[in-house]
Amino acid sequence: MRIASTTISAAALGQINDLTGQLAKYQTQISTGQRISLPEDDPAAVGHVVNLQAEQQTLAQYAKNASSALTTSQASSSALTDLKTISDRATEIATLGSSTENSTTASAYATETNQLLEQAVQSANATLSGSYLFGGTDTATAPYQVTRDASGAITGVTYTGSATTASIPLSDSASVSPSTDATTNQGLADFLNHLVSLRDALNNNDTTAVAAVSGGLQTTENTLINSISEQGAVQSRIEVTQTQQQSRATSLGQLVSSDRDADTAQAMTQLNQTQVAYQAALQSTVTIMSKSLLDYL
Repeated sequence: MRIASTTISAAALGQINDLTGQLAKYQTQISTGQRISLPEDDPAAVGHVVNLQAEQQTLAQYAKNASSALTTSQASSSALTDLKTISDRATEIATLGSSTENSTTASAYATETNQLLEQAVQSANATLSGSYLFGGTDTATAPYQVTRDASGAITGVTYTGSATTASIPLSDSASVSPSTDATTNQGLADFLNHLVSLRDALNNNDTTAVAAVSGGLQTTENTLINSISEQGAVQSRIEVTQTQQQSRATSLGQLVSSDRDADTAQAMTQLNQTQVAYQAALQSTVTIMSKSLLDYL
């Protein structure tokens, strides 16, 4: 009958269990590429990684906000540029119409102005993904409501949007309003109504009324120019913020990687060393367990 020392056997088996656990740990590190798989592997590093990942999630949301704000601002700029082009032509027509007394020519200008008016209303009620751009926080309803006469011609335009604009956070301490403000939005309504007045004055071949509209068109054109400039500034600010966000995201990724990722080469070395120790422990344990009582007499 063979008898082994309980104490020595327990110690040997304990060593084998420890080495088995180390083998599993290094194999997991190599297969996953991560140094930490359980909180107890490195509690301090795990806490640091959790905090960094929380910041990554917050930063990712701000990045989405910035992208959405930039898209909105760019769409607004595009529509405003279309309106500026219409304004340029309307101003030119007003100049030409104020000096002509030819009713046929005036009528032709009136027809063109009416087309410009319809186009301008369409641009003023532009949408992005189903949301109206120039309605402030009211994005569900067309902000520029028109009234028409029996023939279908527009006789007036009213701004029915909100007087407030949405503010989108780009960071914990900064936000941006990518939409136009209430003053600009109302100015667009004024511009549309100036087009109505210009068309009617041309239809009546009233050069005095045509000349009077020119001043209003110049005022609203200045509003358009200022708004386009403001949108450009907003876009520049958002793009700078996006660059900063990308830089911070890269930095956070590197910090998480330094805490969490395994050194594969080092893990391979440790795995090989542990395998050698494991084989040696197995051999020594077999030797210990095979000794009989006669070996101690």
